[in-house]
Amino acid sequence: MPHEHIELAQTPNGEIGPRCKTCGIRLTFGEAMVVDKNYLCWEHYVESTGADTATVEIQRQTRFWKE
Repeated sequence: MPHEHIELAQTPNGEIGPRCKTCGIRLTFGEAMVVDKNYLCWEHYVESTGADTATVEIQRQTRFWKE
């Protein structure tokens, strides 16, 4: 099998998913990041690639519905 090196686990919500190759926490396939055929959690993905989110949070003084 081509993916025998990937350890699977069941997440608390019942989904089957991989474990982070570095720290071993349980992930869903939707939240796991892939680097060189290994699944990583977000923290270790950022650590190994140097990438970060492109999302910029906008800080507002008032909510748009309270204007």
